[in-house]
Amino acid sequence: MLLSPKGFDPRARHTDGRHAARLVEILVSGGDRRIRLDAAGRNQYHASAAPSDALAYGSSTISSISDHAFAALLRRWRPRLDRPVAADGYARGLDAVRTGLARYFGLDDGTAIVFAASGTDLEYVGLAAAHDGRPLTAVLLGRDEVGSGCIHSAAGRFFAEETAIGARVVAQAAVDPAFAGTELIDVAVRDDAGLPRASAAVADELSQHVERAAAAGRRAVVHVVHGSKSGLTLPALTDVERLIAAHGDAMTVVVDACQLRIAPAVVRRYLDLGCIVMLTGSKFAGGPPFSGFAFVPPKVRARVRPLPQGLRRIAYRAEWPADWPGAECLDARGNFGLLLRLEAALIEIERFAALPEERVAAVSARFCQHVIDMAERLGVTEVPGAGGVSCIATQTLRTIDLSARWPACDVDAARALHAHIAQHARRAIGREIRLGQPVKTHRLADGRSAGTLRLSLSMPLIADLAELSPAALDRRLGDDMALIGDAIATAAVATLDRRTPVPLA
Repeated sequence: MLLSPKGFDPRARHTDGRHAARLVEILVSGGDRRIRLDAAGRNQYHASAAPSDALAYGSSTISSISDHAFAALLRRWRPRLDRPVAADGYARGLDAVRTGLARYFGLDDGTAIVFAASGTDLEYVGLAAAHDGRPLTAVLLGRDEVGSGCIHSAAGRFFAEETAIGARVVAQAAVDPAFAGTELIDVAVRDDAGLPRASAAVADELSQHVERAAAAGRRAVVHVVHGSKSGLTLPALTDVERLIAAHGDAMTVVVDACQLRIAPAVVRRYLDLGCIVMLTGSKFAGGPPFSGFAFVPPKVRARVRPLPQGLRRIAYRAEWPADWPGAECLDARGNFGLLLRLEAALIEIERFAALPEERVAAVSARFCQHVIDMAERLGVTEVPGAGGVSCIATQTLRTIDLSARWPACDVDAARALHAHIAQHARRAIGREIRLGQPVKTHRLADGRSAGTLRLSLSMPLIADLAELSPAALDRRLGDDMALIGDAIATAAVATLDRRTPVPLA
Protein backbone atom coordinates (compact mmCIF):
# COMPACT_ATOMS: atom_id res chain seq x y z
CA MET A 1 0.00 0.00 0.00
CA LEU A 2 1.44 3.35 -1.00
CA LEU A 3 0.16 5.41 1.91
CA SER A 4 -1.66 3.31 4.44
CA PRO A 5 -4.75 5.02 5.84
CA LYS A 6 -4.37 3.00 9.02
CA GLY A 7 -3.10 5.02 11.92
CA PHE A 8 -4.51 8.33 10.65
CA ASP A 9 -7.49 9.96 12.31
CA PRO A 10 -9.64 11.41 9.50
CA ARG A 11 -11.25 13.82 12.00
CA ALA A 12 -7.93 15.30 13.08
CA ARG A 13 -6.89 18.67 11.66
CA HIS A 14 -3.22 19.45 11.26
CA THR A 15 -1.97 22.58 13.00
CA ASP A 16 1.48 22.91 11.40
CA GLY A 17 0.69 26.11 9.51
CA ARG A 18 3.85 26.52 7.44
CA HIS A 19 3.97 22.97 6.13
CA ALA A 20 0.22 22.87 5.57
CA ALA A 21 0.37 26.11 3.58
CA ARG A 22 3.24 24.74 1.50
CA LEU A 23 1.29 21.54 0.81
CA VAL A 24 -1.65 23.64 -0.41
CA GLU A 25 0.68 25.53 -2.76
CA ILE A 26 1.94 22.27 -4.22
CA LEU A 27 -1.55 20.79 -4.63
CA VAL A 28 -2.55 23.70 -6.90
CA SER A 29 0.62 23.52 -9.01
CA GLY A 30 1.17 21.56 -12.19
CA GLY A 31 -2.28 22.10 -13.67
CA ASP A 32 -4.05 24.49 -16.02
CA ARG A 33 -5.88 27.65 -14.95
CA ARG A 34 -8.87 25.68 -13.64
CA ILE A 35 -6.84 24.61 -10.63
CA ARG A 36 -5.80 28.08 -9.51
CA LEU A 37 -7.28 29.66 -6.42
CA ASP A 38 -8.96 33.02 -6.09
CA ALA A 39 -8.58 35.46 -3.18
CA ALA A 40 -11.00 33.35 -1.14
CA GLY A 41 -8.91 30.22 -1.62
CA ARG A 42 -11.33 28.56 -4.07
CA ASN A 43 -10.93 27.44 -7.65
CA GLN A 44 -13.49 28.17 -10.34
CA TYR A 45 -15.57 25.22 -9.13
CA HIS A 46 -15.64 26.68 -5.59
CA ALA A 47 -13.47 23.86 -4.21
CA SER A 48 -10.62 24.53 -1.80
CA ALA A 49 -7.13 23.05 -1.95
CA ALA A 50 -7.15 22.51 1.81
CA PRO A 51 -9.60 20.38 3.81
CA SER A 52 -13.00 22.00 4.24
CA ASP A 53 -15.85 21.56 6.69
CA ALA A 54 -18.41 22.10 3.93
CA LEU A 55 -21.26 19.69 3.36
CA ALA A 56 -19.53 17.99 0.45
CA TYR A 57 -22.13 16.57 -1.92
CA GLY A 58 -20.51 17.95 -5.08
CA SER A 59 -18.15 15.14 -6.09
CA SER A 60 -19.88 14.90 -9.47
CA THR A 61 -18.02 18.12 -10.29
CA ILE A 62 -14.93 18.19 -8.12
CA SER A 63 -13.71 17.49 -4.61
CA SER A 64 -11.73 19.24 -1.91
CA ILE A 65 -9.08 17.08 -0.28
CA SER A 66 -10.19 15.31 2.90
CA ASP A 67 -8.63 15.81 6.32
CA HIS A 68 -7.61 12.17 6.13
CA ALA A 69 -5.66 12.45 2.88
CA PHE A 70 -4.20 15.86 3.75
CA ALA A 71 -2.79 14.53 7.02
CA ALA A 72 -1.37 11.47 5.26
CA LEU A 73 0.39 13.57 2.63
CA LEU A 74 1.71 15.96 5.24
CA ARG A 75 3.16 13.14 7.30
CA ARG A 76 4.83 11.53 4.31
CA TRP A 77 6.15 14.65 2.58
CA ARG A 78 6.82 17.16 5.39
CA PRO A 79 10.64 16.83 5.22
CA ARG A 80 10.61 17.36 1.44
CA LEU A 81 7.91 19.95 0.82
CA ASP A 82 10.43 22.75 0.30
CA ARG A 83 12.32 20.86 -2.41
CA PRO A 84 11.03 20.35 -5.97
CA VAL A 85 10.52 16.77 -7.03
CA ALA A 86 13.22 15.66 -9.48
CA ALA A 87 12.50 13.66 -12.61
CA ASP A 88 13.71 10.36 -11.13
CA GLY A 89 11.74 10.88 -7.91
CA TYR A 90 8.66 11.75 -9.96
CA ALA A 91 9.04 8.56 -11.97
CA ARG A 92 9.37 6.45 -8.83
CA GLY A 93 6.35 8.13 -7.28
CA LEU A 94 4.17 7.55 -10.33
CA ASP A 95 5.28 3.93 -10.55
CA ALA A 96 4.15 3.48 -6.95
CA VAL A 97 0.76 4.96 -7.85
CA ARG A 98 0.61 2.61 -10.84
CA THR A 99 1.18 -0.31 -8.49
CA GLY A 100 -1.61 0.83 -6.18
CA LEU A 101 -4.09 1.36 -9.01
CA ALA A 102 -3.23 -1.99 -10.58
CA ARG A 103 -3.88 -3.67 -7.23
CA TYR A 104 -7.26 -2.01 -6.68
CA PHE A 105 -8.54 -2.59 -10.21
CA GLY A 106 -6.92 -6.04 -10.57
CA LEU A 107 -5.15 -5.07 -13.79
CA ASP A 108 -3.23 -7.36 -16.08
CA ASP A 109 0.55 -6.80 -16.03
CA GLY A 110 0.40 -5.74 -19.68
CA THR A 111 -2.06 -2.90 -19.06
CA ALA A 112 -0.41 0.49 -19.56
CA ILE A 113 -1.29 3.29 -17.14
CA VAL A 114 -0.91 6.85 -18.42
CA PHE A 115 -1.33 9.86 -16.14
CA ALA A 116 -2.64 13.32 -16.96
CA ALA A 117 -3.52 16.49 -15.12
CA SER A 118 -7.25 16.16 -15.88
CA GLY A 119 -9.86 14.00 -17.55
CA THR A 120 -9.89 16.44 -20.45
CA ASP A 121 -6.18 15.83 -21.03
CA LEU A 122 -6.77 12.07 -21.07
CA GLU A 123 -8.47 12.40 -24.45
CA TYR A 124 -5.01 12.74 -26.01
CA VAL A 125 -4.16 9.24 -24.77
CA GLY A 126 -6.99 7.73 -26.79
CA LEU A 127 -5.97 9.66 -29.90
CA ALA A 128 -2.30 8.70 -29.55
CA ALA A 129 -3.20 5.05 -29.09
CA ALA A 130 -5.59 5.07 -32.07
CA HIS A 131 -3.33 6.93 -34.51
CA ASP A 132 -2.24 4.67 -37.37
CA GLY A 133 -1.43 7.19 -40.10
CA ARG A 134 -4.99 7.70 -41.27
CA PRO A 135 -7.01 10.78 -40.30
CA LEU A 136 -9.14 10.22 -37.23
CA THR A 137 -12.86 10.58 -36.65
CA ALA A 138 -13.68 11.15 -32.99
CA VAL A 139 -17.23 10.11 -32.13
CA LEU A 140 -18.01 11.87 -28.85
CA LEU A 141 -20.99 10.58 -26.91
CA GLY A 142 -23.03 13.08 -24.89
CA ARG A 143 -20.95 16.25 -25.13
CA ASP A 144 -23.11 17.92 -22.46
CA GLU A 145 -22.56 15.03 -20.03
CA VAL A 146 -18.77 14.75 -20.25
CA GLY A 147 -16.02 17.28 -19.59
CA SER A 148 -16.74 20.62 -21.24
CA GLY A 149 -13.27 20.82 -22.81
CA CYS A 150 -13.57 17.38 -24.38
CA ILE A 151 -15.14 18.78 -27.55
CA HIS A 152 -11.67 20.18 -28.25
CA SER A 153 -9.30 17.61 -26.73
CA ALA A 154 -11.23 14.67 -28.24
CA ALA A 155 -10.59 16.26 -31.63
CA GLY A 156 -6.86 16.58 -30.93
CA ARG A 157 -6.98 20.31 -30.20
CA PHE A 158 -5.76 22.36 -27.26
CA PHE A 159 -8.69 23.24 -25.02
CA ALA A 160 -7.06 26.29 -23.38
CA GLU A 161 -4.26 28.80 -23.92
CA GLU A 162 -1.99 27.10 -21.39
CA THR A 163 -1.34 23.42 -20.74
CA ALA A 164 -0.88 21.73 -17.39
CA ILE A 165 2.91 21.89 -17.70
CA GLY A 166 2.84 25.63 -18.39
CA ALA A 167 3.27 25.65 -22.17
CA ARG A 168 1.65 28.60 -23.91
CA VAL A 169 -0.42 27.34 -26.85
CA VAL A 170 -3.16 28.47 -29.21
CA ALA A 171 -6.55 27.27 -27.99
CA GLN A 172 -8.32 25.00 -30.48
CA ALA A 173 -5.18 24.55 -32.59
CA ALA A 174 -4.09 21.00 -33.33
CA VAL A 175 -1.84 19.48 -30.67
CA ASP A 176 0.21 17.73 -33.38
CA PRO A 177 0.05 17.44 -37.18
CA ALA A 178 -1.06 13.83 -36.69
CA PHE A 179 -4.33 15.16 -35.28
CA ALA A 180 -4.80 18.13 -37.61
CA GLY A 181 -7.39 16.38 -39.75
CA THR A 182 -9.43 14.94 -36.89
CA GLU A 183 -13.16 15.42 -37.27
CA LEU A 184 -15.57 15.42 -34.34
CA ILE A 185 -19.03 13.88 -34.40
CA ASP A 186 -21.43 14.39 -31.49
CA VAL A 187 -23.93 11.69 -30.53
CA ALA A 188 -26.68 12.52 -28.02
CA VAL A 189 -27.35 10.41 -24.94
CA ARG A 190 -30.81 11.89 -24.27
CA ASP A 191 -33.79 12.69 -26.47
CA ASP A 192 -35.40 16.13 -26.71
CA ALA A 193 -37.55 15.41 -23.66
CA GLY A 194 -34.49 14.59 -21.57
CA LEU A 195 -35.08 10.85 -21.46
CA PRO A 196 -32.04 8.60 -21.87
CA ARG A 197 -31.89 7.09 -25.33
CA ALA A 198 -32.18 3.33 -25.72
CA SER A 199 -28.82 1.62 -25.50
CA ALA A 200 -29.30 -0.33 -28.72
CA ALA A 201 -30.18 2.85 -30.62
CA VAL A 202 -27.05 4.60 -29.39
CA ALA A 203 -24.90 1.60 -30.31
CA ASP A 204 -26.45 1.45 -33.78
CA GLU A 205 -25.70 5.13 -34.37
CA LEU A 206 -22.10 4.65 -33.23
CA SER A 207 -21.82 1.71 -35.62
CA GLN A 208 -22.99 3.83 -38.53
CA HIS A 209 -20.32 6.43 -37.80
CA VAL A 210 -17.63 3.74 -37.71
CA GLU A 211 -18.76 2.46 -41.10
CA ARG A 212 -18.82 5.96 -42.62
CA ALA A 213 -15.37 6.73 -41.26
CA ALA A 214 -13.94 3.52 -42.69
CA ALA A 215 -15.53 4.21 -46.07
CA ALA A 216 -13.82 7.62 -46.10
CA GLY A 217 -10.42 6.13 -45.24
CA ARG A 218 -10.54 7.31 -41.65
CA ARG A 219 -10.10 5.54 -38.31
CA ALA A 220 -12.87 6.00 -35.76
CA VAL A 221 -12.22 6.72 -32.09
CA VAL A 222 -15.55 5.86 -30.50
CA HIS A 223 -16.46 7.15 -27.06
CA VAL A 224 -18.84 5.32 -24.76
CA VAL A 225 -19.70 6.64 -21.31
CA HIS A 226 -19.87 4.79 -18.01
CA GLY A 227 -21.28 7.14 -15.40
CA SER A 228 -21.85 10.46 -17.14
CA LYS A 229 -22.32 13.78 -15.35
CA SER A 230 -25.90 12.68 -14.59
CA GLY A 231 -25.03 9.04 -13.97
CA LEU A 232 -25.86 7.54 -17.38
CA THR A 233 -24.05 4.50 -18.78
CA LEU A 234 -24.47 4.22 -22.54
CA PRO A 235 -24.34 2.02 -24.45
CA ALA A 236 -24.79 -0.89 -22.05
CA LEU A 237 -21.82 -3.20 -21.84
CA THR A 238 -23.60 -5.89 -23.83
CA ASP A 239 -24.13 -3.41 -26.68
CA VAL A 240 -20.48 -2.34 -26.48
CA GLU A 241 -19.58 -6.01 -26.90
CA ARG A 242 -21.86 -6.18 -29.93
CA LEU A 243 -20.28 -3.05 -31.39
CA ILE A 244 -16.79 -4.46 -31.01
CA ALA A 245 -17.80 -7.82 -32.43
CA ALA A 246 -19.10 -6.04 -35.53
CA HIS A 247 -16.13 -3.72 -36.11
CA GLY A 248 -13.15 -5.14 -34.23
CA ASP A 249 -9.89 -3.37 -35.04
CA ALA A 250 -11.59 -0.93 -37.41
CA MET A 251 -12.06 1.40 -34.46
CA THR A 252 -10.66 2.29 -31.05
CA VAL A 253 -13.15 2.42 -28.19
CA VAL A 254 -12.55 4.89 -25.36
CA VAL A 255 -14.62 4.49 -22.18
CA ASP A 256 -15.25 7.79 -20.41
CA ALA A 257 -15.50 6.60 -16.82
CA CYS A 258 -13.97 9.82 -15.51
CA GLN A 259 -16.42 10.02 -12.61
CA LEU A 260 -14.83 6.72 -11.44
CA ARG A 261 -18.28 5.47 -10.46
CA ILE A 262 -17.41 2.05 -11.80
CA ALA A 263 -16.53 -1.29 -10.22
CA PRO A 264 -13.07 -2.79 -10.82
CA ALA A 265 -14.59 -5.90 -12.39
CA VAL A 266 -16.39 -3.75 -14.98
CA VAL A 267 -13.15 -1.90 -15.77
CA ARG A 268 -11.51 -5.26 -16.43
CA ARG A 269 -14.34 -6.31 -18.75
CA TYR A 270 -13.84 -3.19 -20.84
CA LEU A 271 -10.09 -3.78 -20.98
CA ASP A 272 -10.61 -7.40 -22.01
CA LEU A 273 -12.66 -6.09 -24.94
CA GLY A 274 -9.73 -3.88 -25.99
CA CYS A 275 -11.20 -0.57 -24.72
CA ILE A 276 -9.16 2.28 -23.30
CA VAL A 277 -10.64 3.35 -19.94
CA MET A 278 -10.31 6.94 -18.66
CA LEU A 279 -10.77 7.79 -14.96
CA THR A 280 -10.03 10.68 -12.63
CA GLY A 281 -9.08 10.96 -8.98
CA SER A 282 -10.99 14.14 -8.16
CA LYS A 283 -14.66 13.15 -8.38
CA PHE A 284 -15.98 9.94 -6.82
CA ALA A 285 -12.49 9.05 -5.60
CA GLY A 286 -12.54 12.31 -3.64
CA GLY A 287 -8.96 13.35 -4.29
CA PRO A 288 -8.04 17.01 -4.78
CA PRO A 289 -8.60 18.58 -8.21
CA PHE A 290 -7.21 17.74 -10.83
CA SER A 291 -5.75 14.31 -11.73
CA GLY A 292 -6.45 11.57 -14.24
CA PHE A 293 -5.28 8.19 -15.42
CA ALA A 294 -6.03 6.05 -18.46
CA PHE A 295 -5.76 2.27 -18.74
CA VAL A 296 -4.59 1.03 -22.14
CA PRO A 297 -5.09 -2.74 -22.65
CA PRO A 298 -2.30 -4.95 -24.01
CA LYS A 299 -3.98 -5.54 -27.40
CA VAL A 300 -4.06 -1.78 -28.04
CA ARG A 301 -0.66 -1.08 -26.58
CA ALA A 302 0.93 -3.74 -28.81
CA ARG A 303 0.13 -1.84 -32.01
CA VAL A 304 0.67 1.80 -31.04
CA ARG A 305 2.84 4.08 -33.14
CA PRO A 306 5.46 6.43 -31.69
CA LEU A 307 3.99 9.15 -29.56
CA PRO A 308 3.23 12.36 -31.51
CA GLN A 309 5.80 14.94 -30.52
CA GLY A 310 3.19 17.61 -29.99
CA LEU A 311 2.48 15.94 -26.64
CA ARG A 312 5.73 17.48 -25.40
CA ARG A 313 3.65 20.54 -24.56
CA ILE A 314 1.16 18.51 -22.53
CA ALA A 315 2.95 15.76 -20.60
CA TYR A 316 6.22 14.78 -18.94
CA ARG A 317 8.15 11.60 -19.57
CA ALA A 318 7.23 9.65 -16.43
CA GLU A 319 3.50 10.08 -17.05
CA TRP A 320 3.72 7.56 -19.89
CA PRO A 321 5.02 3.99 -19.48
CA ALA A 322 8.79 3.67 -19.88
CA ASP A 323 8.45 1.37 -22.89
CA TRP A 324 5.81 3.37 -24.81
CA PRO A 325 7.22 3.97 -28.32
CA GLY A 326 8.41 7.53 -28.82
CA ALA A 327 7.86 8.59 -25.21
CA GLU A 328 11.50 9.64 -25.04
CA CYS A 329 10.46 12.80 -26.89
CA LEU A 330 8.83 14.04 -23.67
CA ASP A 331 10.81 16.16 -21.24
CA ALA A 332 12.06 14.33 -18.14
CA ARG A 333 10.84 16.67 -15.40
CA GLY A 334 8.73 16.38 -12.29
CA ASN A 335 5.21 17.62 -11.57
CA PHE A 336 5.03 17.67 -7.78
CA GLY A 337 1.42 18.83 -7.72
CA LEU A 338 0.12 16.07 -9.97
CA LEU A 339 2.02 13.42 -8.03
CA LEU A 340 0.53 14.50 -4.70
CA ARG A 341 -2.96 14.79 -6.13
CA LEU A 342 -2.68 11.25 -7.47
CA GLU A 343 -1.34 9.98 -4.16
CA ALA A 344 -4.24 11.62 -2.33
CA ALA A 345 -6.73 9.96 -4.68
CA LEU A 346 -5.08 6.59 -4.13
CA ILE A 347 -5.31 7.05 -0.37
CA GLU A 348 -9.08 7.47 -0.71
CA ILE A 349 -9.41 4.55 -3.14
CA GLU A 350 -7.56 2.22 -0.79
CA ARG A 351 -9.57 3.42 2.20
CA PHE A 352 -12.80 2.82 0.30
CA ALA A 353 -11.65 -0.64 -0.79
CA ALA A 354 -11.39 -1.68 2.87
CA LEU A 355 -15.07 -0.90 3.59
CA PRO A 356 -17.54 -3.80 3.91
CA GLU A 357 -19.71 -3.97 0.81
CA GLU A 358 -22.88 -4.10 2.88
CA ARG A 359 -22.05 -0.80 4.59
CA VAL A 360 -21.37 0.88 1.24
CA ALA A 361 -24.70 -0.42 -0.06
CA ALA A 362 -26.54 0.78 3.04
CA VAL A 363 -25.04 4.28 2.86
CA SER A 364 -25.82 4.55 -0.86
CA ALA A 365 -29.41 3.37 -0.43
CA ARG A 366 -30.15 5.78 2.41
CA PHE A 367 -28.52 8.64 0.50
CA CYS A 368 -30.78 8.04 -2.50
CA GLN A 369 -33.89 7.91 -0.32
CA HIS A 370 -33.01 11.11 1.53
CA VAL A 371 -32.38 12.95 -1.76
CA ILE A 372 -35.78 11.76 -3.02
CA ASP A 373 -37.42 12.97 0.19
CA MET A 374 -35.66 16.34 -0.01
CA ALA A 375 -36.68 16.79 -3.65
CA GLU A 376 -40.31 16.10 -2.76
CA ARG A 377 -40.25 18.62 0.10
CA LEU A 378 -38.64 21.20 -2.15
CA GLY A 379 -41.13 20.63 -4.96
CA VAL A 380 -38.55 19.61 -7.56
CA THR A 381 -38.16 16.36 -9.47
CA GLU A 382 -35.29 14.10 -10.40
CA VAL A 383 -33.93 14.02 -13.94
CA PRO A 384 -34.69 10.59 -15.43
CA GLY A 385 -31.86 8.12 -15.25
CA ALA A 386 -31.42 4.85 -17.07
CA GLY A 387 -34.50 2.85 -16.12
CA GLY A 388 -33.83 -0.44 -14.34
CA VAL A 389 -30.07 0.12 -14.16
CA SER A 390 -28.43 -0.06 -10.73
CA CYS A 391 -24.71 0.53 -10.45
CA ILE A 392 -22.26 2.75 -8.59
CA ALA A 393 -23.19 5.67 -10.86
CA THR A 394 -26.93 5.46 -10.17
CA GLN A 395 -26.46 4.67 -6.47
CA THR A 396 -24.16 7.59 -5.66
CA LEU A 397 -25.29 10.42 -7.98
CA ARG A 398 -28.67 12.11 -8.28
CA THR A 399 -29.65 15.00 -10.56
CA ILE A 400 -32.57 17.25 -9.64
CA ASP A 401 -34.59 19.40 -12.05
CA LEU A 402 -35.07 22.88 -10.62
CA SER A 403 -37.37 23.89 -13.46
CA ALA A 404 -40.04 21.58 -12.05
CA ARG A 405 -40.60 24.17 -9.29
CA TRP A 406 -39.19 27.28 -10.96
CA PRO A 407 -40.34 26.94 -14.61
CA ALA A 408 -38.16 29.80 -15.82
CA CYS A 409 -34.99 28.28 -14.34
CA ASP A 410 -32.68 27.53 -17.23
CA VAL A 411 -29.11 26.29 -16.98
CA ASP A 412 -27.68 29.81 -16.68
CA ALA A 413 -30.02 30.61 -13.81
CA ALA A 414 -29.08 27.31 -12.18
CA ARG A 415 -25.40 28.22 -12.46
CA ALA A 416 -26.09 31.49 -10.70
CA LEU A 417 -28.02 29.64 -8.00
CA HIS A 418 -25.19 27.09 -7.66
CA ALA A 419 -22.60 29.85 -7.24
CA HIS A 420 -24.81 31.67 -4.72
CA ILE A 421 -25.03 28.54 -2.58
CA ALA A 422 -21.25 28.04 -2.72
CA GLN A 423 -20.53 31.65 -1.81
CA HIS A 424 -23.30 32.54 0.64
CA ALA A 425 -24.65 29.38 2.30
CA ARG A 426 -22.44 29.76 5.38
CA ARG A 427 -23.77 33.24 6.05
CA ALA A 428 -27.35 32.39 5.08
CA ILE A 429 -27.88 29.06 6.84
CA GLY A 430 -24.73 28.59 8.91
CA ARG A 431 -22.98 25.92 6.85
CA GLU A 432 -20.88 25.93 3.69
CA ILE A 433 -22.32 23.63 1.02
CA ARG A 434 -20.84 22.12 -2.11
CA LEU A 435 -23.19 20.68 -4.75
CA GLY A 436 -22.50 19.45 -8.26
CA GLN A 437 -22.65 22.03 -11.03
CA PRO A 438 -25.69 22.17 -13.34
CA VAL A 439 -25.59 19.83 -16.32
CA LYS A 440 -27.60 20.11 -19.52
CA THR A 441 -30.02 17.19 -19.63
CA HIS A 442 -33.25 18.45 -21.24
CA ARG A 443 -34.88 21.57 -22.66
CA LEU A 444 -37.57 23.94 -21.57
CA ALA A 445 -40.53 24.66 -23.85
CA ASP A 446 -38.73 27.65 -25.38
CA GLY A 447 -35.65 25.59 -26.25
CA ARG A 448 -33.35 26.72 -23.44
CA SER A 449 -31.59 24.05 -21.40
CA ALA A 450 -33.36 23.41 -18.11
CA GLY A 451 -31.70 24.20 -14.79
CA THR A 452 -30.41 21.27 -12.74
CA LEU A 453 -28.19 20.55 -9.73
CA ARG A 454 -26.42 17.36 -8.73
CA LEU A 455 -25.94 15.68 -5.37
CA SER A 456 -23.39 12.92 -5.06
CA LEU A 457 -21.46 10.74 -2.68
CA SER A 458 -17.70 10.38 -2.79
CA MET A 459 -15.44 7.63 -1.50
CA PRO A 460 -14.29 9.65 1.54
CA LEU A 461 -17.86 10.72 2.36
CA ILE A 462 -19.03 7.11 2.17
CA ALA A 463 -16.13 6.08 4.42
CA ASP A 464 -17.19 8.67 7.01
CA LEU A 465 -20.89 7.79 6.82
CA ALA A 466 -20.18 4.06 6.98
CA GLU A 467 -18.91 4.50 10.56
CA LEU A 468 -22.38 5.58 11.74
CA SER A 469 -25.10 3.34 13.12
CA PRO A 470 -28.23 3.02 10.96
CA ALA A 471 -30.11 5.50 13.15
CA ALA A 472 -27.22 7.96 13.23
CA LEU A 473 -26.80 7.63 9.45
CA ASP A 474 -30.44 8.58 8.88
CA ARG A 475 -30.16 11.53 11.26
CA ARG A 476 -26.99 12.77 9.54
CA LEU A 477 -28.40 12.44 6.02
CA GLY A 478 -31.72 13.93 7.10
CA ASP A 479 -29.99 16.93 8.66
CA ASP A 480 -27.71 17.38 5.64
CA MET A 481 -30.57 17.25 3.14
CA ALA A 482 -32.63 19.68 5.22
CA LEU A 483 -29.76 22.18 5.08
CA ILE A 484 -29.29 21.62 1.36
CA GLY A 485 -32.99 22.11 0.72
CA ASP A 486 -32.93 25.35 2.75
CA ALA A 487 -29.85 26.53 0.83
CA ILE A 488 -31.50 25.89 -2.53
CA ALA A 489 -34.70 27.67 -1.50
CA THR A 490 -32.78 30.62 -0.04
CA ALA A 491 -30.58 30.93 -3.14
CA ALA A 492 -33.67 30.77 -5.34
CA VAL A 493 -35.09 33.85 -3.63
CA ALA A 494 -31.88 35.73 -4.41
CA THR A 495 -31.32 34.50 -7.97
CA LEU A 496 -34.58 33.39 -9.60
CA ASP A 497 -36.27 36.74 -10.17
CA ARG A 498 -36.37 37.21 -6.37
CA ARG A 499 -39.69 35.45 -6.20
CA THR A 500 -40.35 33.87 -2.82
CA PRO A 501 -40.65 30.11 -3.25
CA VAL A 502 -43.43 28.03 -1.82
CA PRO A 503 -42.62 27.29 1.86
CA LEU A 504 -41.09 23.91 2.53
CA ALA A 505 -43.27 21.27 4.08
